[in-house]
Amino acid sequence: MSIDTSSSTQPPPPFDPPSVHAPPPSSLPSAQRNGLRQKLQKRAQRHSAKSVFGKSAIGGNVYRWGVAVALGDEIDSLRIAMSQLACDQKPKRRLSTRPLDYAKQTRAAIEHFATYPFDTVRAADAVVWCAAMPSLSNVLEAGLWWDLLGALLHYHESILQEATAESPLQLLVGAELGLTMAWRLADVPSCKRQRKSSLACLDRWSEHREDSVPALLSDLPSMRLALASLYRCRAILSSTTKKKKTFPKDAMLAGQTIATWVAALTTPDGGCAFQTMKRKDVMDDLNDFGLLSRSADFDPESLKPAISATLKRSPKAGKPPHAGRLAWEVSLPDSYHHCDKAKVAALLPQWNVWRGRIDLQYSGMQNSIDLFAGRVKALSGEMETKIAVDSRPQTPTSGWTYSCEYTDDDVHYLELEQSWTGDIVLQRQFMLLREDRCVMIADSVLSQSEEKSEEKIDYSMRLPIAESVSIDPEAETREIFLAGRKRQAMLVPLAAAEWRIGASTAALEPDERGDLMMTNSGRGALYAPLWLDFQPRRFKRKRTWRQLTVADERRICTSNEAVGFRIQAGSEQWMLYRSLGLRRCRTIMGKNLVADFFAARFDMGDAEYEDLVTVDDREQMDD
Repeated sequence: MSIDTSSSTQPPPPFDPPSVHAPPPSSLPSAQRNGLRQKLQKRAQRHSAKSVFGKSAIGGNVYRWGVAVALGDEIDSLRIAMSQLACDQKPKRRLSTRPLDYAKQTRAAIEHFATYPFDTVRAADAVVWCAAMPSLSNVLEAGLWWDLLGALLHYHESILQEATAESPLQLLVGAELGLTMAWRLADVPSCKRQRKSSLACLDRWSEHREDSVPALLSDLPSMRLALASLYRCRAILSSTTKKKKTFPKDAMLAGQTIATWVAALTTPDGGCAFQTMKRKDVMDDLNDFGLLSRSADFDPESLKPAISATLKRSPKAGKPPHAGRLAWEVSLPDSYHHCDKAKVAALLPQWNVWRGRIDLQYSGMQNSIDLFAGRVKALSGEMETKIAVDSRPQTPTSGWTYSCEYTDDDVHYLELEQSWTGDIVLQRQFMLLREDRCVMIADSVLSQSEEKSEEKIDYSMRLPIAESVSIDPEAETREIFLAGRKRQAMLVPLAAAEWRIGASTAALEPDERGDLMMTNSGRGALYAPLWLDFQPRRFKRKRTWRQLTVADERRICTSNEAVGFRIQAGSEQWMLYRSLGLRRCRTIMGKNLVADFFAARFDMGDAEYEDLVTVDDREQMDD
């Protein structure tokens, strides 16, 4: 794969500060050109990439961090070769059947850095080409070498003029590209002068981390590129200056946050959430001197055990941790992560990747989900939702906003909301029971008008089944299993009747696309909960679920007022309650509730409820 040299739709902005451009090759005598090349070689030997990055520079590894994830594919031979040149090493001939045509690739690179849009992959390419400039001075004709340097300087100046303070380009280009010029090409005056402006860019980007981090989360494939850039900036500053404190405190805090998010969004195969990557393609990020291991330096106390768990290592022996609770997880970061600005969430029962996780994006009109049953991906894609009122299709009128969240040792809970035409609101709940290895995904369709309380609502949601699993329905009851080499997850449509024989207003069935379609209908309001069980030992137990009676002053509530459910697998039981109408005191299984949502675990031995989560909008309603 070669560098993309597609034509730009808009030319770079004109600028002509003479101090920025490299001097034209014709203005330098041959002896001076040779002298400059020798200086560059000597500097590269004294301040080599290995002296700055340590063992991460071997094979050019440090300059390939995050590239595969950003590309969504394996790294091409040209980028591998350039990363090796950037680390003062000769490219391995086995990377390509033919030797690289450096002149041709350099001309393509010059055009590459002059085209729009300016994206993070292009920025990372610019950093690598800049770091490779000392090595390229031995293989390129002098005029072409200077043209490349001019293109890099022009690209750097364009980003300084255009990129906003929180843009990742401020970090990758404004900060790192400038620092790389000042480090690798300090014998060129126009490059040496980049250090001051680059430090200002680093300060500006990190001071705006409350916006910089969400900007990265809005472009998940770029997160690793930014984390790699931040690490290299820190290494360059610590190796090329005598001052002890050169790396800004705000940049250190940003590194901690980004490294935690990167670890939380790392899938069991080593890739990033919402992607399908082969582990061999991202090994530059995962090896002993790779990005994830090195990024723990931003906060060793908490990040080292978290990343060890993410990489399936114990902190000492380097072996996969036991499938149960990690004995050393007391020092781990929180396992619930949510950024409402970027509309991204990661819900982990534990940092141990063997325990599964939920990754969620809700920036679009439809939610995107990656849900793992242990190491196996069970759901992956958009949760397409359709609603009709009295047979009239409705559409969303707003994006998703989060309305409630809660986390503790037992549960992670996130609630979202979206307005629709027809004067209705769709509320969606994600609840992860951490120890029980269960998940609930539930939708409430609520009418905003009392006059429409009798209108019929038809609801459906497509559950995107991952390619790694197949659908395995039970023959007589309505549970559906997702299976890889063995059964990985059990899905229970709680609003549906348990037995397939007989009528039911709700259903969960395979569709023509190979996904699952959950449907329900009601009048005025409805509740469509889906219970997912990821604990294989419960799959063979006797189980059942029931819709419970909810009473309001000795009156049985209708299904558009409030509903309750009981789920049982062997001796383990759970109870759910959801209010759909006016907030009132109601009774379910002998328990009085004044809440919008309630979930509990029932201890059959003590005959007591263990409250898991209670959602109460009383304060909002009083306001």
